[in-house]
Amino acid sequence: MIKKIPPTLFARLEHELDPLETQLQADCKELFSHRAHSPYLIIIPAFNEAESIGYVADLLPSTILGVRPDVLVVDDGSTDGTAAIAQKHGLNCITSSVNRGQGASLRTGYLAAIANDFVVVAIIDADGQWSPSDLEQVMMPVINHTADLSQGSRSLGETRVGDRFRDIGVAFFARLISIITRRKVTDTSSGIRAISVNQLKSIRLTQPQYQSSELLIGALIQGGRLSEIPVIMESRHAGYSKKGRNLKYALAYSQVVFKTTLREFGVLLLNKLIS
Repeated sequence: MIKKIPPTLFARLEHELDPLETQLQADCKELFSHRAHSPYLIIIPAFNEAESIGYVADLLPSTILGVRPDVLVVDDGSTDGTAAIAQKHGLNCITSSVNRGQGASLRTGYLAAIANDFVVVAIIDADGQWSPSDLEQVMMPVINHTADLSQGSRSLGETRVGDRFRDIGVAFFARLISIITRRKVTDTSSGIRAISVNQLKSIRLTQPQYQSSELLIGALIQGGRLSEIPVIMESRHAGYSKKGRNLKYALAYSQVVFKTTLREFGVLLLNKLIS
């Protein structure tokens, strides 16, 4: 049923890093090892977002519940000066030598959060569609231990993108994943979310793209508690989406959903048989 069970993030950190990931983790350690860092880490994956990263940086909250968060931009091999602009705006930034995909960039950030003993991780996209001003509200349920995973929901709030096909897709996948996990979900591809590092340690992440559904399904099937916060999703601040046209996006996203579902229920069944 499962040819090879991929390692959890914690196991990957201990045993299965490739040379590029090893270097990126060393870069993260260098950033965070010289001082006492915050318990909260905000990760911003970015690929050719020079026109938007400064806008997002300027809206980041200076404190989360009175505590200054650390911020890590994971530059995914950008060629437009994204990293330089992020650093100009005072953000910590590491850069991949090649473009690996948003999922791989997020995995790098998650591994860094585990390796450097952060407590809560938040994620926000670099394109300006999700407001950094919502981060504290989204992080609060995880910080207060009332949820293991929290995310902003455009379905509970509002979307101003004006893409009817994408809106239908959001509703469809929310219903599908709600059925799969038997948990109420209203938005499966939010670009603003938070998760406890303890929950992250047991998650398996392999997808180079569309990793939001992989993370969500994995956490919920493991019994993670989900909180959803109404937020507003705007049009991109600048630039264009790297995720492809709607139909291609929907097909690729569907593949990730079904692969992740089969894998996670397979692992769950295997664990029951072993125990």
